[in-house]
Amino acid sequence: MKRLFDTASLLTYPDTPGIYCFYATTGELLYVGKSKGLRSRIRAHFAARRERRMMLRVQRIEIQETAGELGALLLESKLIKELKPFYNRASRQRRRIIVALKSLNKQGYAVITLKAIDYFSIDVSTPVLGIFKHRTQASEYMAEAAKAYRLCPKLLKLERSQRYCFSYHLGRCGGACMGEEDPASYNARLERAFEARRIKAWPFKGAVTFEETSPDKQKRELFLLDNWCLLGSYSMIDGELVPAIKTQHRFDFDSYKILYTFLTDERNKSRIMAADKGILWRKG
Repeated sequence: MKRLFDTASLLTYPDTPGIYCFYATTGELLYVGKSKGLRSRIRAHFAARRERRMMLRVQRIEIQETAGELGALLLESKLIKELKPFYNRASRQRRRIIVALKSLNKQGYAVITLKAIDYFSIDVSTPVLGIFKHRTQASEYMAEAAKAYRLCPKLLKLERSQRYCFSYHLGRCGGACMGEEDPASYNARLERAFEARRIKAWPFKGAVTFEETSPDKQKRELFLLDNWCLLGSYSMIDGELVPAIKTQHRFDFDSYKILYTFLTDERNKSRIMAADKGILWRKG
């Protein structure tokens, strides 16, 4: 089958950060990707044998440059969720977040309930112990935590039993399921077990801005962020801030992971400032 897209035209593409969209002859959006070097990444798609089926369908490619990697990552995530490209199978469906909610039973032991939600507002008073992509991941994590921290599978709702859990008979549970362990001690271990899955506290007093500048200094972007949510982004055009990415003030797990990586990186400290100062950002 003859290739529809003339790969020679890739020589005119910039090797800068941004996102790219592959379209079929029917106009169907096939794939959305991101890269710190657009030309190199797109050429790699055409060279990959396992992607040959998709690339033979590509008739048109659209690109959008960004100032840096953060802008490309956030824009890619947003477009995949909104446009649902055919070949972005792993990400194209809007994923419901699985949260592990904590409550206390009559004996004072912490019990876990898994709940699937679309979005939630981060609130320090909400008893969310952990956040997961899907129920399987949550169950697997809790099963490992039960072994590592001597937690009761019955209280984690991994088992159903009227009396002792199976782990008790194997010496892996201290009997919390039947009230034989100090609740405070058990609950403290459970808190430690979920530390890795807990949403980290927002490390700033309020909203902040994060600035990215392209390698050639020709493109600058400003991201307005609060409580791990992207409130919006702006591009600097002719000395003025112009809205770029528009979004709702909602928690999104994929964006949380992206923002956490960038905002906690010591090398990025100089690019973060309080929103009331950053929003006054100007050319120069």
